[in-house]
Amino acid sequence: MTRSFVSTSSSIALAFAAMLASAPAIAQDASAPAAAEADSGGLAEIVVTAQKREQSLQKVGISVTAVSGDEILERGVSNSIDLITRTPSVDNYSPYGPGSSANIVIRGIGLNDFGEGHEAPVTVYVDEFYIVNVPAVDFALFDLDRAEILRGPQGTLFGRNSTGGLVHYMTRKPSQEAGGFFKASYARFNELKLEGGLTAPLTDTLSARVSFLSHHSDGYIKNLNPLFSKDKGGQAGTDAIRAQLRYDDGDWDVLLKGEYGRTDKVHTYYEQTPSVRDPLTGLGSADPTGVDDAGYNEANFGAGKRNVAFTSNPQRLKSEGYTGLLRAERDFGDISFTSLTGYMHFTRNLDEDCDASPNAICSATFPYKSDTATQEFRAFGKGEGFNWTAGVYGLYAKASNNPSATFNIPVSGDTAVDPVTGLYNGAFLPINLAANWKMRTTSVAAFAQGEVELADRLTFTLGGRITRDNKKFNERDNASLRTCPGFPIPTNCFAQPAGPGIANPYVDTYKKTLISGKAAINFQVDQDLLLFASVSRGTKAGGFNNGFYPGGVTTAQIPYRDENVIAYEIGEKATLFDRKLRFNTSFFYYDYNRFQTFNFEGIGGLLTNQSASSYGAEVEIQVAPVDNLELRFGGSWLETEIKNVRNGVPGGGVYVADREMSNAPKWTANGAVAYTIPLQDDRSVVLNWDWNYRSSRFANNFNDPSVKMPGYFKHNADISFNVNDYWQIQAFVRNIGNKLAVTKAFQFNDLGYVQYIYSEPRVFGAAVLYKF
Repeated sequence: MTRSFVSTSSSIALAFAAMLASAPAIAQDASAPAAAEADSGGLAEIVVTAQKREQSLQKVGISVTAVSGDEILERGVSNSIDLITRTPSVDNYSPYGPGSSANIVIRGIGLNDFGEGHEAPVTVYVDEFYIVNVPAVDFALFDLDRAEILRGPQGTLFGRNSTGGLVHYMTRKPSQEAGGFFKASYARFNELKLEGGLTAPLTDTLSARVSFLSHHSDGYIKNLNPLFSKDKGGQAGTDAIRAQLRYDDGDWDVLLKGEYGRTDKVHTYYEQTPSVRDPLTGLGSADPTGVDDAGYNEANFGAGKRNVAFTSNPQRLKSEGYTGLLRAERDFGDISFTSLTGYMHFTRNLDEDCDASPNAICSATFPYKSDTATQEFRAFGKGEGFNWTAGVYGLYAKASNNPSATFNIPVSGDTAVDPVTGLYNGAFLPINLAANWKMRTTSVAAFAQGEVELADRLTFTLGGRITRDNKKFNERDNASLRTCPGFPIPTNCFAQPAGPGIANPYVDTYKKTLISGKAAINFQVDQDLLLFASVSRGTKAGGFNNGFYPGGVTTAQIPYRDENVIAYEIGEKATLFDRKLRFNTSFFYYDYNRFQTFNFEGIGGLLTNQSASSYGAEVEIQVAPVDNLELRFGGSWLETEIKNVRNGVPGGGVYVADREMSNAPKWTANGAVAYTIPLQDDRSVVLNWDWNYRSSRFANNFNDPSVKMPGYFKHNADISFNVNDYWQIQAFVRNIGNKLAVTKAFQFNDLGYVQYIYSEPRVFGAAVLYKF
């Protein structure tokens, strides 16, 4: 039976290998501390920490994709979003472009909302420190050792809401071996990127590492308004520095890390297309030849091309963050002890023109501030046929936000247009959307997981985590809850002293005990083939809607409940043909109870709890058929459903229907080909080509046709000349086909338009890398 299965796997693997190559997703990391060098032209071992200890990727019964820091550096990946969209079953929702809120979606599970106070179901960790704040997730990537993407619930060992999975970034650490690197690249749109890292031993037990990044560009989105024409949208504008000090005397291994980063740039401009609504379902559809409620069509102002905007207000994004981390490890015989203490302070302010037109219809600002502190103590024990991990975790987080938006609703009809300027000159109904809230979260948890060898090559894993969450939400003012004497709707008046609005504060608490768990079986058929199956229960805490509420909201709609999922998964990991081929597959089914679903209503939105499910399959292949050639391929198929999603219809009433999850493409695929040409004197030329594909998907959970984002295929290439062991010169092209794909869509059907954000056009440039 074993031989038959291996033979069948080999046949399937060969068929897939012929299809070209995988994403940077399964990475070869010769620099990772525990990575083993390949020999005989085979693939190098990949080491991951998916279970909070170092293990070979092919021996872990979890769907994990790993990317080495060397690959991230050499491929020029700039931020977290650039990385994760190259992975099967992974997408992202980034409403304000790179450098802002980034909600990662794995297997259809993600947070489709721009509320700053929500935690995401796909969590992000940096050196095991949990990034609570969604606005801080899309950060700069620099000087990394590797990144790991774990698909499926990870609540037992990692906890904190990871019902969809997690992304873990690990930075390079100091060591007793001196060395470092410096890389400089210059590209189209005056993009200059400088990155470097240096490790130096200070004593026999003390070492240090300093790293930095500076990444700036002029942007690629042209604004036709003469007032803002000098500042193009879509800029890069990030500077960051990291310092680490490590003490290792053979008993204690202690790491102290401090990091500072800031972003200051013109972020991504929206572009507008008119839309119309179906009177029965409320579904919005794009109407490119029509006009919005103010009589505007961007084509009439010369802004009909993609990445060309015409706004009445500027866009700006400024953020700043400080992070501190103290990690201490020691072995006590067969037991390893780890303490991890982390702190992060983050602030952000974002200004935008939210109608994306020269009319003064909407402008908004989003100031945000947060502080997070975490502490984990854990132990790992290894015995004869039994391994275990156990620990406790605590989190304290506080956040505050005071977003506001001013809408001037055109009420004179779309024909009230000045014939000279083409701008709306009719009457307006002013509306103020605003929120002023604070939230404090405290959470404590205990977790344990054991692995026991039931029989030769058969291992059973059982784990659980119990979490106690306590949240206090204090909303001092929200425009949708105001009392407004003499005005028809609360948002029709501004708060005192700007207007007669009287605030109605809302204060509430959330207290809940959450339980996650996992049971799994691994069968190591032989040293090259692993079969695995698991059942997991993931939980995500409830909370409070925050930000802009729709009209007519009641306080009973502000809280939302916790969600939980039962996830079933089976898969295999095969290493075949003398380590020349890796062939990993998985099949999964998720059954969600109280799935936290966000939907737009009018010009606001709410999270509600619905039943939902998803299922699908994934494959990742890496093959080295001959010396110096590596092919990779990754792909996924996904089906999703949310039950009874509600949508308002024109004139009142509600339409209810089952819908697909947002940002959940049915098909994804990605690949790469890397070929090394050896030259004399240890020189070489490396040719690399990679690509990714996403099928169409919806940007919201009601699946309006106006926000159905078409599928796309993008590919990139670079050629590197390794002059010697120290110097590398590279030329590269991103988005070779100049595919200007829709990356985000917002519908404002009540105002007669939908907003689109398009991807960066073709970028070509050169880089030089020096390692020492």
